Amino acid sequence: MKVDYKCINCILNYASELLPKVIANNHFSSTQIFNDYKTMIQKILNQLNPDLEFSYLSKIFFDTFFEIFPNKDYFYIEKTNANQHFLEIYDDLIDLCLSTEDPLKSAFKLCVMGELFSHTSENSFGELEIEINSFFRNKTIVINDFQQLNKDLEKANSLLFIHNYAGEIVFDKLFIKTIKDIYPNLIIHSAVKSKPVYKCATMKDAEEIFLKEISIPFESGSDYLGTLWEDSTSTFKNIFENADIIIVKGQANYESLANLSSRKPIYFSLVVNCKVISELLGVNVGDLIFKKNSTNVK
Repeated sequence: MKVDYKCINCILNYASELLPKVIANNHFSSTQIFNDYKTMIQKILNQLNPDLEFSYLSKIFFDTFFEIFPNKDYFYIEKTNANQHFLEIYDDLIDLCLSTEDPLKSAFKLCVMGELFSHTSENSFGELEIEINSFFRNKTIVINDFQQLNKDLEKANSLLFIHNYAGEIVFDKLFIKTIKDIYPNLIIHSAVKSKPVYKCATMKDAEEIFLKEISIPFESGSDYLGTLWEDSTSTFKNIFENADIIIVKGQANYESLANLSSRKPIYFSLVVNCKVISELLGVNVGDLIFKKNSTNVK
């Protein structure tokens, strides 16, 4: 998947979120911020060309941004708050799933919607619970290959789950727990980022939500949005290649892994965040997708 001119605006949106945090944490004059930001944009643009793959945009952006501005985990507090906020209602979400006709399908739906919920995590407990219930009952998963996943799970011995955001990872845990309740002998590995990047889940987040209760968390080697195969650890590659099923969360992970040739079913779960991906998938921006990448299964 090659970059589009619209991708330039998308990566600069990350700068719009990060820069106020940089200013709040450092004593920079408005002139210095202006000049440094202009320098950053120029350096990024000089590295872009129409033959570049989607998956490298994140690497170019974050390397350039933190070459110019101080590198730290600017979303540390937000991520911890999101994890704790959702953990407070985790047992209620389990009860919600168990009260339905198909708990696995219900946990799956909440998992797919997790990214949407993670953006509302600063709401109060009551408002958040109401919003989750509203989305759960009314939001549609536009491309939904859950039934195929159900069939693949019946014959699988191992599963690799590649996580996306903090906060959202609580809903991943809910889905994994439900899978393990039905398939207790299934070995499940959970891949997280090797260092903080944007709002992505790291081992810190895995520990905060006690993910090891139901899976085996490990670092993928990825330091950027998405998962670049060449930057991944040998452990990640080995688990990836030996897993019977892979579930991949988030658009950036979709962009970096969708074209990777594989002999096993890979399921991509994402909220479509831009026009380029919406046109590629034939859906609308904001749609929920759970898609089996069957073209890569040999």
